[in-house]
Amino acid sequence: MEFKKIDVQCDFDLCLKFRKDAYLCSFHTLDSFTEFVGVDGADYHHKILSRIDDPQWGYFHVYSEGQIIGQIEFKTYSHLEQTGYVHLFYLAPEYRGKGYFKLLNQFVITRLQAASCVAAVLALGRENRAAMEAYQKNGWLMQGAKNERSDYWIHHLSSQSGVVLQACSYSG
Repeated sequence: MEFKKIDVQCDFDLCLKFRKDAYLCSFHTLDSFTEFVGVDGADYHHKILSRIDDPQWGYFHVYSEGQIIGQIEFKTYSHLEQTGYVHLFYLAPEYRGKGYFKLLNQFVITRLQAASCVAAVLALGRENRAAMEAYQKNGWLMQGAKNERSDYWIHHLSSQSGVVLQACSYSG
């Protein structure tokens, strides 16, 4: 498995396709998807282009046997100190439930640790049961409500760091 920086010029249509499927998995509807990415994905395209070379952001495609099978988007900061934020873990449907997520998760953990993060957070739609199971199996803990449709999940990257994160309450 390989992780390569997204080639936005060549692969944006695939990025948008993956984002759309992830949105559908999370919320079981595409209502508000256009508001999320803009018309024809224009806002999403602009966001990726404006961040792709920023060292605080990671936009990667996941390859297996030369084929793009997934996508990861994250940043090395969040609303919590020394905590990165994962915007997207995505695997194409035929690669789900086969152990690949563990490798995606480890890639992000390694990158965030290199950026001095001691934890990572993400927001997960409450309807996405399969992702909940994968996250729980890989050390993520549900932390609390983000809004009416999503919860925050946290992963403590290293118990060796000596840093203790204080319990946080989240508000939407």
